[in-house]
Amino acid sequence: MADETGKYDHTFVVIPAKNEARYVPLLLSQLSSLGFNNLVVVNDCSTDETREHAESFPDVVVLDHVINLGPGAATQTGIAYAVSKNAQLIATIDADLQHNPEDLIRLVDHLENEDCDLVIGSRFKKENPIPFSRKVFNQIANVVSYMITGVYLSDSQSGLKIMSKDVAECLDLNYDGFEFCMEIIKQAKVHKHKISEIPIDVRYTPDTTKKGQNLKMGLRIISKLFSPFS
Repeated sequence: MADETGKYDHTFVVIPAKNEARYVPLLLSQLSSLGFNNLVVVNDCSTDETREHAESFPDVVVLDHVINLGPGAATQTGIAYAVSKNAQLIATIDADLQHNPEDLIRLVDHLENEDCDLVIGSRFKKENPIPFSRKVFNQIANVVSYMITGVYLSDSQSGLKIMSKDVAECLDLNYDGFEFCMEIIKQAKVHKHKISEIPIDVRYTPDTTKKGQNLKMGLRIISKLFSPFS
C-alpha cells in the first residue's frame, strides 16, 4: 500500500527502541514503503544491534541515549528532534511491530480531515486478540488517566499516536517511563487541543507480551502519577 509521492514529507515518525534489532529492519522497511521518509529511531542504550540495523537505512535518523532513560524520555528526544526540523505532524509507533504501520495512514487522515490535534490509536475500539492481563491493566490505567487528565479514552496507554506541531511544541514531559502517555494527554487538554481516538490493529507475540506494562509496573506508575504534574 503506497502513498502519493511526497504526501508525508512533513510527517515525522518517532520510534523509541531498546533492544529491538529483531524487529526494527522490517518496521523501517514497511514505513518507508508507505511513504514515511522522516523516520527517527531513538536508540535507548540498546545492547544488541538495534542501532546498526537502523542506521543501515540511509534516510533514517538515529538518536542515541548513552544510558537507558526509558520510553518517555526516548519519545521526548524524538519529538524534540522532529520539532527542530519543522515537522508539521509527529507520530509515535512502537518498535516491536505490535502495531500495523498502515494504521499510521489512517491516523494522519483522521487528524487532517477531522480537524484534530492529537489522534490516539485504540486497540480496544475493534476486535483484537489482546491478552486478558493487558485488558485488565488497560481498564485500570484508563480510569487513572481520566482522574488525572479529565479525558476518558479507551486506550490511554497506546504507543501509536499522531500529533500536530502545536501539540508537540507545548509538551514538557517530566516522566521517563510509561507515565508519559497520560502526560501527553494531560498537556494536550490543558492547552485546549482536540483529542480523538480511532481503532487500530494490534499483534501480540511472546516477545511483546513479556515487555511493556504489567500489574507490578502499573502500581509503580500509579504511585508516581498521584503527584501533581508540573
